[in-house]
Amino acid sequence: MNESKEQFKNGDLQNTTAAIQGAFKDKNTLYYMELGEVQRLQGPSQIPNSTQSLLAADQLVSRWEVTTSDKLRRSFSGASSYVLSEGFSSEYDPKPYEVSLLSQTLALNHLSQGRWNDAMVEAKKMAQREKVIEELIQSRVAAVSKVERDQQINPNTQGATSRIENISGYPINLLDDEETRSLKNAYQNPGAYYLSGFIHESQGEASLAAPGYRLAIELRPQVNFFKTSIAKLDSNIANQSKKSFADTLIIIDTGYMPKIIPYQISQSFNIGGNPKLITLTFPVIEKSTERFRPTMVQLGDRAANPELVANIDAMARKNLRDEMPSYVLRASSRALASLAAQYAADRAAQQAANRKNQNNQNNGNAALIGAIAGMITGYGLQAINVTDVRHWSTLPAQTYMARMGLPIGPTVLKYTLPSGMTASQTVNLVGGYNVVYIRMFRNRATVLTSNDPAALPQVTLVPTVMTPVAPIAAQSTSVLPTVLEPKPSEGTFAGLKKLWGGFQDPKPEESAPVVTAPAQMTAPATPIVSEAAASPNPATSSTPASSNIEEAKPYEPPSLLNRFQQLFN
Repeated sequence: MNESKEQFKNGDLQNTTAAIQGAFKDKNTLYYMELGEVQRLQGPSQIPNSTQSLLAADQLVSRWEVTTSDKLRRSFSGASSYVLSEGFSSEYDPKPYEVSLLSQTLALNHLSQGRWNDAMVEAKKMAQREKVIEELIQSRVAAVSKVERDQQINPNTQGATSRIENISGYPINLLDDEETRSLKNAYQNPGAYYLSGFIHESQGEASLAAPGYRLAIELRPQVNFFKTSIAKLDSNIANQSKKSFADTLIIIDTGYMPKIIPYQISQSFNIGGNPKLITLTFPVIEKSTERFRPTMVQLGDRAANPELVANIDAMARKNLRDEMPSYVLRASSRALASLAAQYAADRAAQQAANRKNQNNQNNGNAALIGAIAGMITGYGLQAINVTDVRHWSTLPAQTYMARMGLPIGPTVLKYTLPSGMTASQTVNLVGGYNVVYIRMFRNRATVLTSNDPAALPQVTLVPTVMTPVAPIAAQSTSVLPTVLEPKPSEGTFAGLKKLWGGFQDPKPEESAPVVTAPAQMTAPATPIVSEAAASPNPATSSTPASSNIEEAKPYEPPSLLNRFQQLFN
């Protein structure tokens, strides 16, 4: 994915799609978020495919939400074990800011297809998931403190620490800039809150729109039109039927998420009175590049004044800063435990070698103990040098917004790209509420508008012949057709695993949820002129698309036995 960065920055979305499909062995949450984001940026005709991919990601996030809530309810030990666990698997736990942006992106897709009710469902879902995220973060902070206290009691791990400042050579300045420090947390997105309020206002829901606007103001009080929107909310809703203009929200995404890479640091630990040098690996987020503030955005003869409403780059840095205590405590604890195991085994081997009246068998036992010590340490050090650097890489770095009252009908949209070129195209604005979305790349942009007929799935009318037929039983359909993913082959340790399993308490079998790959991609669409819609908010189904997905079962983390299997494979 890192290798595809340049293609994505240039707006080469076809090759970026190919890179995504080739980079992911497992079709996990991250795969569907990456694919869904790139699909939607290929133009209105790809919105249905994008929505299908993002709904697949949303289903997996719902499963993560259920599993996380269950762990938090059961006991404190779950969070404590997380601190010292590997934290890496084929599954992908979404980062807090990614959960918020998944709902926002789905909402924008629904708006493109004129499904304002479905967009409102996503806005509500975002608020519900934030409660789980807040509880999870609080639980992890408490767990880190408890585990660190426990490590100090153990003589083998007394040198363990959770402070990244204690790790010499880590570029802490990349996580400690002014913008990152100014954030309240890593998951509340002011732009997403404002979009939620705008959607609720369009549906006449003042009681639901007001909290979104207030939260946006609380998180980013310097944005002027946030305050204007809350002040005019009641009058806007009261006069909706009398509006003679297109109330338009302009959303502009710019920049690119910086890479997160593994970073190795040599650290000294004291074992048995002697310092030992060991290499630790931590995630590092690279410095931001190619920032762009849109200076010229014009609709018709009116110039917009876009304001920065969300710094997603800073949210990613804040999230990594919040997770560093877990990374540091996990790495330092493992290093000390591995070194202590090696030290104890070396001493046992030395004592066996120094015994009086040694025989060949004793010498053999000493050699065996030394070999085991080396193997344990080697496995422990290998685990220390693994860090999860996956992230939603196709997200923008910053989001700008502006809100304007514009004439109804076709309007020429002009904007300046990061390369300095000026681009233009015609967009159609309907009476009532509109959203115009612009994603800027280096030398081109993707423009999506709400209520766009080009984003609706094409329906082919087939002539029917009136012939008698037998009744056909109705079949229920799912948003995602079922495709079975191949299971990985069992390793050489499978027999011992089964033998071990025979001594364990039996557990009920669970059928794993199945997620399918989205529909085949078509060629990228260029910006087009959308025709006038019949109404600002076309009638939608009473059942939102996101509710059609079957509930998935919680993911069970790998057992200790799985980790030993990795050792012997």
